[in-house]
Amino acid sequence: MNRVVIDGIEVMAGLWRLRKVMEVALGLVPATFLLLPLLLAGALGTAMTTVAGGTLDWATCLLFGWAMAGVLGTAALWVVVLNDGGAGLGPGRRLMLAVGLLLGMAGAARWIWVMGTNGHRYGAATWAVWLVLLGGPLVVASLRLPQLWNSHRGEASP
Repeated sequence: MNRVVIDGIEVMAGLWRLRKVMEVALGLVPATFLLLPLLLAGALGTAMTTVAGGTLDWATCLLFGWAMAGVLGTAALWVVVLNDGGAGLGPGRRLMLAVGLLLGMAGAARWIWVMGTNGHRYGAATWAVWLVLLGGPLVVASLRLPQLWNSHRGEASP
């Protein structure tokens, strides 16, 4: 049977490919093609309104910051997944990817927290949509962050 060595651990090639396909299909594609265009459109609209109105307040800065955290987190997650957890990247690039993942995870977790604590009662369909869009990237990033960290430290990840 074909075997691949990932971070010093020998695994079956078929399982490795299946994991990557699942990460891309369930974790990255929904967020990238459904959420990011809307997120970027909202950030662009916010920026245009700020420029036209001439006022910049903290709420606008926070909104723009959370939007950019989602964009950076998704971009970092694509790089980490397609690059096998940062294998072959220098320590500076792995650190930048780790920061991007953490920013994206913070943005996604914040949005889920706001949905659960703002007093509105969202229906099951609303929760299902947001958990698909944000839950997949959160799970994939949670699994890939230790791998990125371990490759940074020069150790094998579990």
